Formats: sequence, structure tokens, C-alpha cells
Amino acid sequence: MKKQIPILFVFLLLCCHVASGQDIHFTQFYATPQTLNPALTGVSEGTYRATAIYRNQWSAVSIPYVTYGGSFDIRILQNKLKKDIFGIGINLNADKSGTGKLFFMQVIGTIAYNKALDKEGKHYIGLGIQGGYVQKGIKYNLLSFPTQFNGTDFDLGLSNNESFTASNTSYVDLNAGLLWHSQFGEKIRAFCGFSAYHLNRPKETFLGSDNKISMRLVAHGGVKVKASENIYVTPSFIFQFQNKAKEILFGTGVEYHTDVKNIPMIFGLGGWYRLKDAGSVTALVEIKRIRLGLAYDINSSKLKPASNNRGGFEIALTYVGLIGGAKALKPIQVPCPML
Repeated sequence: MKKQIPILFVFLLLCCHVASGQDIHFTQFYATPQTLNPALTGVSEGTYRATAIYRNQWSAVSIPYVTYGGSFDIRILQNKLKKDIFGIGINLNADKSGTGKLFFMQVIGTIAYNKALDKEGKHYIGLGIQGGYVQKGIKYNLLSFPTQFNGTDFDLGLSNNESFTASNTSYVDLNAGLLWHSQFGEKIRAFCGFSAYHLNRPKETFLGSDNKISMRLVAHGGVKVKASENIYVTPSFIFQFQNKAKEILFGTGVEYHTDVKNIPMIFGLGGWYRLKDAGSVTALVEIKRIRLGLAYDINSSKLKPASNNRGGFEIALTYVGLIGGAKALKPIQVPCPML
């Protein structure tokens, strides 16, 4: 047991360094549009969109980190706005991690307006605003601390000598985002966005201190190219910064669009790399606007010896619906990759 203590200590330090100040994130980032950029609310190829996502991470190292997410967004006042897009939505996220069952729950509402810059509706600029409620908690009685080591094992009956003042904390959270997307000709669409989370710097602590959450800044963008009659290619990137933590992700998705007995279908594969962290592969199947996405991370960080290269697994489900006889927009008009 004594030989295992340094290894465990190093692992905990790595976890704290990676996790400090970071929000939840998904490899299939465009499957959770309101988490990426509030201005994406209402921007889809249909009238409304419902999403659900599940992520399981680091199961090879310790108790897995499990994250759930779900969202719904819809366009409103479409008959009056013509080419403009006015969207509202709701986003729910939950996360449970580690031996202490540290949990995170978020319910947040979004409103966004994308203004058409031309009569044809090929060029847009948008603004989105979010506000909601967050709760976090931890179970201290499941954790062990250095003062509880009796020379042979950890005795949870001994005092941990820590000054915890609460096992739960909650706060109001405010976010905002900007989005630009344009169609050039019949084959190319470009998109770029910037979002800022925790604008109000909410207080979050279990120790009674004045700890405030750092703002998370996100820049994302890319192009969607119709390479042939049936094939679309979408190279894109994300830069995220929060306190001393950062995430740089880039890659490409390839989609094949076809009809089978008049049933529209899409098949896709993608490859992504999160700098100094993990490589990811993604897959997509869509039938009648019901989209199933899968992703798997191959760990390449300093945690690689413990994780045996295994990172996280994700599964995402998206449905895009139509109301009032509306027709689905062509895939080239959607300002984001499908996987």
C-alpha cells in the first residue's frame, strides 16, 4: 500500500491540474450547440431540434467520470421575421465524477437572434444570451485524506483535518455568444463564433472562501464544402480558455448523403485531435432527420500510462423536426458539421 501512495498522489495532482476551472465538454461539440455557443440556438436545418448526449471518461483509471446533456431549441415568429432567425432554447447538463461523487447540475435558458444581412438569407450575424442555475455537491465521507493513513491503510474513522463548510453550493450563471455564418456560391459555407461563459463570475466554494469561477472563452469556426453531389467535408476548430486551462481541438468530418427508397440517409466519419490530450474518432448515421453519433477518445496526455490510451466514449442522439409544413433546409445551409 505504501508504494501505491505516491502513484495515487501524482494521479490526483494531474486530475486537479486538468480539471481546475474547466467546465464540462464533449468531443461531439456540435451535438450540444447551446453548450458551445448560445448564438447557435435556433440555427438548424429544421424548425426545432432536440438533443441528448452521454459521455463516460477515464473508466480504465478510476471510477469513471460520467456526463449527461440534453437540449431543446426552436425557431419562433418565423412567418413575421422572414429570413431572420429568432430562437429560444433550454439546456440541461449533469456530471458525476470520482470517488467523492462530485456532481454538477445545470439548467439554463437561451435566447438568440441571427440577423440576415442580405435579401437571399445567405449571410448572417447572430447574438445569443443565456441565464440559468447551477448546483454542485460532493460526499466527503467517501474520500480519504493523508491524515487518515494509519501506516497500513486509510482509516476513514480518523479525522481528515479539513475545514469543509458545506457539501453543496449553487449559483446563477450568465453566458453570451456571437456567431457569423455565410454561404458562398452553391458549395461553400463558412462559420465562425465566439462565446463567453460565467460572465458574472459566480462564487463557487465548499470551504467558505471567496472563490470565483473564471470566465471560459471559446472561439470556433470552419467551413462546410460540398465536395461532390453526395459528399460534404467540414474541417473545423475550437479554442477554449479558462483560467490556466486551455483546450485546442481541430479536425474534419466527412458526410455521405443519399436516398434509399426515397428515405434520406446520411453516413459520416470524422477524425479530431485535442492538443496534448487525445485523438478522437467519430461516426454518424442519420435517417429521416434522426441522427445517432458516436465518439471515442484515444488518450495521449500524461495520464496515458495509467489510462492505457483509453479516454472517453460518447453517444449522442439528435432529432430535427418541422412544424407547419416547413421544409428542411439543404445540408449546405447548416452552419456546423453534423459530427
